Amino acid sequence: MANDDDDDDGSDISNYDIDLIDHSPFPNDCQNEVQGIEFLCQYFMHRYNACPTFLIGSLEEACQEAFSSIIIKERRPVLVYIHHDKNLLTNRFCWNILCSEMIIDYLLENYIVWPWDITFESNRNILIKIWNKIFPSQTSIDFSLEQCPMLIGIMRESLYKKDSSSTSEYEFTVLFKNETLTSTEETFSLKSILNELSIFKEECDDNEQALSFDLIKKTNLSWEVIIEICKYLSLNDAINAFSSNILFFLRKLKAKVHIDDLSETFINTILRKIKSNEIISLRLNSDESKLYMISNYLSLFNNVISLNLVNLEIMQQISEYEIYFPKLTCLSLCYNNEIGFNLLQNVLSYLPKSIRRFEIHCAGVLCTHYDIDEFNIESIYNFNIEYFLLDIGQFQLTSANECYQHYESCFLNTIYDLIQWMRRIQCFRLIINKYNVKKLLQVDHWKNFLYKCNSLNKITLQVIGGILENDEIQEKVRELQLEFYCIRPAIKFQIVYM
Repeated sequence: MANDDDDDDGSDISNYDIDLIDHSPFPNDCQNEVQGIEFLCQYFMHRYNACPTFLIGSLEEACQEAFSSIIIKERRPVLVYIHHDKNLLTNRFCWNILCSEMIIDYLLENYIVWPWDITFESNRNILIKIWNKIFPSQTSIDFSLEQCPMLIGIMRESLYKKDSSSTSEYEFTVLFKNETLTSTEETFSLKSILNELSIFKEECDDNEQALSFDLIKKTNLSWEVIIEICKYLSLNDAINAFSSNILFFLRKLKAKVHIDDLSETFINTILRKIKSNEIISLRLNSDESKLYMISNYLSLFNNVISLNLVNLEIMQQISEYEIYFPKLTCLSLCYNNEIGFNLLQNVLSYLPKSIRRFEIHCAGVLCTHYDIDEFNIESIYNFNIEYFLLDIGQFQLTSANECYQHYESCFLNTIYDLIQWMRRIQCFRLIINKYNVKKLLQVDHWKNFLYKCNSLNKITLQVIGGILENDEIQEKVRELQLEFYCIRPAIKFQIVYM
């Protein structure tokens, strides 16, 4: 181990093992970061009889480890050390600076240290790829023999540097290269290196305070409250409400998130800052051009359990989503306009067997008489759906004169015709507005409904628009509940006013 004398420039290398001068600290074309860094640790111990505490893993893991603590004071910057064994300055630097007991102790307390060796050109190219992945929008670094040894500090991106086009969560500063400190352009010494590391650590600490307190100051909320609110927001809404700083804490807490608008821009700027396996819910626009742009990214979301498709017209596409989302259990279809009964009937044929919860949100459902040819459609029974929700709460039901056969109860019959194919449905929830409640309280039609759906045990009418003080409606509800009890005592029927 080297002398800790402040003025020692490392010129004495008599302890250097000359037999190792032609050997690289990293295997050639090292694709395994763990293996390479472990090899480097052994190499340092053999050559310099000491080694800093290197993080054994990827640079991305080093960054996550450095800033993972909820406690601000426990976060540390990352120090990247670039080694080139063919540069004699590298040897001097390691003997008398990097492997100094004073430096080793200081780094252990204040930094996460991640090393890489570029003696082989193949490993230099690998480093460039790693660097471009972490810092895609920042100025590149000259990783060459002449620039080594190098020390690079990494902190989280500062508030004053953040903009909407940024795709990196971190920023870096070259602290030392070749034999010169970047900030002062003076030749390195133990004292000057320690001073430079201390300054960068202080800057990182100040930055972490600013990032955290800025959000708290703007919202006047504690972190506990902010995180609780985020549980009920999509990731898009959480970012709009609290800025992109919220991503760090969501990732730290391994919070499950929902993405409301998966665009290519969103993927490039946001998804790099949060783990894709924490995303469990997606909302996708079924526009073919938009889907084509993001199709290459869908395989990243293999933990998605809930999928919301907007204005889906080609039902066969549902089968394709099953490939991307093997854990999918909930499917929701949303339409801006009314949809035909045949569309709903056909979708049952393409639902993945994993779907247990099925939802439809639309302006209305056209009755079975809307198109006479629809009576000839052959449907396939579904034995997987347990929960079905139909939401038309923002619109009035189709009026009687719009029904081909002029049946006032046609809408309810249309729903029966659809649900009868769901052989194991247990819960049915219908969201309507208050002006349509009366149309849906005909006892005879609901009785037929129960006889067809043997597993159904809960029916909920959710009424939008407030409580209706109507004696006739209240009497109809009591009559329904009594009839339901006589047919199936365990079934629950309720009206919920919102």
